Amino acid sequence: MRRTLIGRLMRGEIIRNNRASMPRPRTAALLFAASLAAAVAGCGGTTVSNSSHVLRVGLTEYRLSPQSVSVGAGALTIVAHNYGRLTHNVVVFLDGHPQGSTPPIAPGQTADLTVLLSKGRYAIASTVQSDQALGVSGTLTVR
Repeated sequence: MRRTLIGRLMRGEIIRNNRASMPRPRTAALLFAASLAAAVAGCGGTTVSNSSHVLRVGLTEYRLSPQSVSVGAGALTIVAHNYGRLTHNVVVFLDGHPQGSTPPIAPGQTADLTVLLSKGRYAIASTVQSDQALGVSGTLTVR
């Protein structure tokens, strides 16, 4: 059966008109990307204000989250969970000198680190392989 040019054009027009009512996969993907970006943007800074002084951090291959934290002086327990596919660790530095570190954390595992912090600006980073160059670091301000 041979279709005419007008028949093909009309069929195409009908399909295009009906597409508006169907959900588009591209729209769903854009909404998901926007919500993910909003969630990541909200992870930029945290203030630990509870009396237990516990800071929970997440590690992936390209990020330590939250990246900027402000806490009070004293003992701080850092609970680090590795959400990535590679092994990571958490090291707290003051002026380039390590103040404490976790053992290597396997993917899906959690490790704790308790450090006694005085006022100052500390760096938090993973020192396994080239993690710091990939962005697995952050800042810890102790007030």
